[in-house]
Amino acid sequence: MLTTDRQIASLKPGETVYWGSVKSPHGGGLAIRISIRGTKTWFYRFRFRGKQDAVSLGRYPTTSLLEARDVHGDACALLAKGINPKKAFKESKKVAEQTWTGQELFDDWIRVYSSTPSTRTKRTPSEQVVRQTTWRWNKYLRRTLGQILIPTITKQVAASLISAVSELNSREQARKCLTILNGMFGLAVAKGLIDENPCYGLQPSKLGASKGSPRSRVLTPSEMKRFWEALEDSSLDTSVRAALKAILLTGLRRGEICQAKWSDIDFNTNVWNLPPEITKSRRKHTVPISTALKNLLQSLDMDGTYVFRSTRAPWQPIGSNSLTTAIARLQGIKTQQVNEKAPLFGLERFSVHDLRRTVATGLGEYCETPPHVIRRILNHLSDDRLEDIYQRATLFDEQAKALERWSTWVMETIEEE
Repeated sequence: MLTTDRQIASLKPGETVYWGSVKSPHGGGLAIRISIRGTKTWFYRFRFRGKQDAVSLGRYPTTSLLEARDVHGDACALLAKGINPKKAFKESKKVAEQTWTGQELFDDWIRVYSSTPSTRTKRTPSEQVVRQTTWRWNKYLRRTLGQILIPTITKQVAASLISAVSELNSREQARKCLTILNGMFGLAVAKGLIDENPCYGLQPSKLGASKGSPRSRVLTPSEMKRFWEALEDSSLDTSVRAALKAILLTGLRRGEICQAKWSDIDFNTNVWNLPPEITKSRRKHTVPISTALKNLLQSLDMDGTYVFRSTRAPWQPIGSNSLTTAIARLQGIKTQQVNEKAPLFGLERFSVHDLRRTVATGLGEYCETPPHVIRRILNHLSDDRLEDIYQRATLFDEQAKALERWSTWVMETIEEE
């Protein structure tokens, strides 16, 4: 009778298959079989309706002696109830194989999500949104949920995870993670994989995941001057510096800037056409090219596909995160240890998107641009669809004049002593 792991580990393969009985607190029948090649497999040998039978309980050492005894106890309990443990284990394994893990569910959901039009915009999510959503899953959720079976993900598990994201990262990221989980489990319910969405009824505000107050950071004229000069004097990559300047001259989103191609720009007509697949609104956006912007763009190397291309991989564009990192470096906050010698150290913190807000504010405050023209420059959707169609057709000249005034004002501000 085998009673310890040491005895089991010392067993050697023989010329014939070896069966050894193992002591278990749940009774007899627990055994280990050693094949000619030395593979050790746990078995439960039993009689069911007068016939001898056996069921595998796992391999040693993946399944330890203690674990084998636990499974043996489950099998004995089934037999005592008149259930064939071999058949029951087979059915259980079949169910487990059909049950998805969190990663499998996310993979299926992101495929559906990326190809399903929004009820509001009637358009599918942009590639950038899909990438950000996938990044968020990998960053905050996959480690906890990726490998576990979705029926085991309870409301408590989901709530604890979202609360942790809020405490360790940000309320906004937590809110977006909860949106992802709601979408995933909603799909699981629709497919019949689970009966209820474990995130149903979870309130973001009670998990610390409510949306934060809207940002209002706008750079003052002196801050813009200081920022531009810091870019000029920095060792940042040429494309990164130019991309940040271009945002300050146009108000474009960082994803739109980073994906810009030379084929979209016409210097003869001074028009920059943004294709719908790279804009947030998923509609084509036409940007008038001001004199300052034209000078900036024509100072770049025009070989290759992308306007703002990566130095390490010239066939690819710079990443949008590189712009965020660049501003953090200039402010001395790229790492946990601040750099007091950074050119913008001590300046009130600002983000890439704050540059876009600065353009919108400056167009109105310094250039007297009407709100509806500013909205078109920013490519914002209006609540009035007819207004959008009308403005798209008639406001290009007004946008061109506004951006020319704005870029002139920016350059004059920067050049002031």
